Amino acid sequence: MPGEIYNFEIYADDVDKLVAFYGDVMGWRIQKYEGEGMMEEMQYMAVNPDPSKEEGVVWGGILKKSMPQQSTLNYYQAEGGLEAFNKRVIDKGGKVMMEKMAVPGFGWFSVCIDPENNPFAGWVDDKNAK
Repeated sequence: MPGEIYNFEIYADDVDKLVAFYGDVMGWRIQKYEGEGMMEEMQYMAVNPDPSKEEGVVWGGILKKSMPQQSTLNYYQAEGGLEAFNKRVIDKGGKVMMEKMAVPGFGWFSVCIDPENNPFAGWVDDKNAK
């Protein structure tokens, strides 16, 4: 579905503290991502907000901030591909802050900000992304 939320990420100064907080408050299942590539290097904590299901839930992650002002980031399906998505963002007054980047084995994303400076990302599935 176009524009459907695909994933979310919560950035933290103290990852362990937020893992405990969201696990206890929300009942989320949170575990260290055991794959390869950049998410392994970042010590990415994978979040399943509905532990009773594996399919049909919006997954997320908790990870260390790479800059002090970093905030939660929602990923949305980029209808028509990232190039078309980024063009729509610019045409409607937003900005593309980070062009197309691969998440190896999963897909591609770009980070944008809306006209009120809220960050969000476009996402395209691609198991062959490198």
